[in-house]
Amino acid sequence: MTMKKIMITFGSIIAVVILAIISISINQHTLESSTKGEWKEHLHITATAYNNGKNDADGISLVLYHYSIPDKKISELLRIPVDPGYPVAFADLPNDKVYFSDSASGDDVDNLYEYNLKTKEKKQLTFGKFLFNDLFVIDNKVITNVAPQFATVTQPAIFDQTTKKFTYLNPSDDDTWCFSLSYNYATKKLLSLTASDSEMRTPKVTEVTHIRPKTLYLMDSDFGNYQPIYHTDEFEIRLTRQLDANRILMTYDPFMGSPKPRTLKMLYIDSQKVEDFDIPGIKEVKSFYPRANAEGVFILGRDTNNQYGLFYYDMVTKNLSNVFENYPLPKDQYSLVDFVYSME
Repeated sequence: MTMKKIMITFGSIIAVVILAIISISINQHTLESSTKGEWKEHLHITATAYNNGKNDADGISLVLYHYSIPDKKISELLRIPVDPGYPVAFADLPNDKVYFSDSASGDDVDNLYEYNLKTKEKKQLTFGKFLFNDLFVIDNKVITNVAPQFATVTQPAIFDQTTKKFTYLNPSDDDTWCFSLSYNYATKKLLSLTASDSEMRTPKVTEVTHIRPKTLYLMDSDFGNYQPIYHTDEFEIRLTRQLDANRILMTYDPFMGSPKPRTLKMLYIDSQKVEDFDIPGIKEVKSFYPRANAEGVFILGRDTNNQYGLFYYDMVTKNLSNVFENYPLPKDQYSLVDFVYSME
């Protein structure tokens, strides 16, 4: 699949700017109305813990923490023994359910599970061989970034809880990797970071640049209006998140395997301008999510004291705080894996 960089004329820039301003105004009004009502902000923090309290000789457990952003309170929602290839988890809070990945047989492939927080019942939802990278629930739809058995690439999919089947963005496409999938509650858009499998295996990438050409796409939550917004082969990107209608935050590495700490860059969709987005006090970014009001960013990574943790950077006050500052992690903690931001 050939990927071409988006060319934007002066006239189209003006049009995009006007549309972006209108969209920001509408989305901000919608977000403010929702926030004043029943909407609240949450973090779903995936961690792992040692079953025996000291090492993985007896296996590990998935631990899902819930962080209420307005209350600044952390609670442990779920702790359950797992053996996943890569653990992902998300709490469907209105329905008292947790969706997570696990390997039933320990054969390095995962399936999707559901845990009922009220009945304490664990249910296996899929019975194939999958690899999950992203997982969240939007409007009662379980959306994930997944690769089924025999597929080369991961791609966006919607899991139907009735049929127990996935609807993929493009089931015939086994070339386009989706490296990052996220949702923005203000713009109501999914953001996908992609690369061509065949293109990133060329000698140019593997022997010369060590940079995989990436394309960013925006789309509706049902995968409609799938539109490219940016393409680059000048640096390496692993994660992308939409800050608002015109700005995208993305991780930056000079090239694959770079020894430099991973940082952030800001993309302006209308002008295609890219600039550094430095967060005072943060040395390295592993994962991140901006708030829907675009006034702050949560970062999983290392601070300048080389402390690994989950931090919040207030873009208005320029203050950096530690989310777990008043909630010491248990001694059996193995790792903080990742987290997802949501509004419900």
